[in-house]
Amino acid sequence: MLPDGKLYVPGAEEIIPNLNRLVETVRQGRVFLISSADAHNPDDLELRDWPPHCLKGTPGSDLLPEACASRWLVIPNEKGFVLSENLTAYQQVILQKNTLDVFDNPSTDALLAQLNPAGSPAFDPSPEFVVFGVATEYCVRLAVDGLLRRGRRVSIVTDAVRSLNHRKGQQILESLESCGARLITSEEALKLVGVSPTGREN
Repeated sequence: MLPDGKLYVPGAEEIIPNLNRLVETVRQGRVFLISSADAHNPDDLELRDWPPHCLKGTPGSDLLPEACASRWLVIPNEKGFVLSENLTAYQQVILQKNTLDVFDNPSTDALLAQLNPAGSPAFDPSPEFVVFGVATEYCVRLAVDGLLRRGRRVSIVTDAVRSLNHRKGQQILESLESCGARLITSEEALKLVGVSPTGREN
């Protein structure tokens, strides 16, 4: 996200204000946030194709403060991890991953199933997933594709994503739109949860 990062996405710092505005709705308790975060080991296969980045236990593996709510739960990328039955104590869960695809974390599908069980008053029974972050061609694409393949409603916040290659990123967005994803702006995303362009409640 930042120019001195090990795997910097050009222009990513420009979307930080929009990320912060979106995450502020989480801090206010309006929505629940699922984040993914690389947490690499030095021998991860991904690091054969990409420079070492987001190594476990280093500052580079931390999310930006602007991308964090007040109360979060980290879910490691481990088989056998027991997911809490009550997530309402948290505003955000952070799914750690060792590949580009958040669905490689064995807890991801269990988490999605838990968010909208029948009869649960805690979460929207038919949630719309609003996706943002970096990079469009890789982690964003795989997250959106995984959600669509699971029959979920998905919107991508176009002014809160960035790609390594702008042209390729635009092609990916168009392709995901043709597969059923909606393309929206951060203003439109905020309106979904009742926040006006001035930041006031509707």
